[in-house]
Amino acid sequence: MLLQRNLYHAGIVTDDFEGTVQRLSREMGLTWSPRIEVDLPLWTRDYGTLVVRTKAVYSREEPCIEVVQSIRGTPISAPEGRPLHHLGYWSVDLDRDALELEAAGAAKIMCAHDNGRMFGMAYFELSDGLLVELVDRTSFPDWNAFLAGEIEHEVAYPD
Repeated sequence: MLLQRNLYHAGIVTDDFEGTVQRLSREMGLTWSPRIEVDLPLWTRDYGTLVVRTKAVYSREEPCIEVVQSIRGTPISAPEGRPLHHLGYWSVDLDRDALELEAAGAAKIMCAHDNGRMFGMAYFELSDGLLVELVDRTSFPDWNAFLAGEIEHEVAYPD
């Protein structure tokens, strides 16, 4: 089962990416990781398989705040009425943790998907509507070096 100690970020999805990053910098004193901008194949429960351009940054201060550019027509869209979009947890076994969440009643609504295999990350909807993101720990082999801007993030497709 997911362990709370594996919680590493709270995700905010916004229509105003630059404005949100600037506001959080000014109001909370946050500094940011390098931007992740990547085309990613996603399976979604409601829209099938899509290829989307994702854009995100993480605060260097922990626990990390992730700011993600909203993508209309996907589960990565700005929620109405609340800034928090999801809680992000590290997973050392994405398939196992996904099965455990589903067995506990959480619905898988989106995942990175390549040649029929889930990889990298997956989103689940809890019964109250809160989203949980599982992130494969191998996606960021050196998280601290990434946050510091010493290395870039690269998408690792399954073999």
